[in-house]
Amino acid sequence: MGAPRLETARLTLTWPDDAQVRGYHDAIVGTDMFDTIVWDGPASPEELIEHWRARRDAGPPPVEAPLDLAVIENASGRYVGGVSLRPEDWPEIANVGYAFCPAVHGQGYATEAVGALVDHGFRKRRAERISACVFVGNTASRRVVEKLGFRLEGTARRAVHKRGRWLDEWILAITRPDWEAR
Repeated sequence: MGAPRLETARLTLTWPDDAQVRGYHDAIVGTDMFDTIVWDGPASPEELIEHWRARRDAGPPPVEAPLDLAVIENASGRYVGGVSLRPEDWPEIANVGYAFCPAVHGQGYATEAVGALVDHGFRKRRAERISACVFVGNTASRRVVEKLGFRLEGTARRAVHKRGRWLDEWILAITRPDWEAR
């Protein structure tokens, strides 16, 4: 059995090859994208390559395991972002995360890719609730999940320590009934 694969009109969510990883690394290093997400970025292209090689070597993850996928732009074959579906109290409760190259911001890729992953979580992984945590002030990221039917549930104060500062996070979620009603 090969790599996990979810497809949308413009994107394929799967595991990238080494050349795609190097291109993604070059596209994100030196940008401000890490100011708005928990991850501070890779130390090197090799770090990212090893991350994806470990996933490829392990094979397709079981339903109860996290699902990390690169977002590949179909038209160009470029790796433009990443999405993750992570268990919290699996299989019913999960959290979604996402990060995209600043060069593709505003093109709807995040909404399209996260939407495909959320649909997969409810259809194939039996999720009952999927949440997203977004740094307070990152309204673009908040809009991504709100467009998909996520609702703001509150603010977790001083939830993340990043670069010497405590940051608050918005907590948003969608439940199975919300998703079915879309």
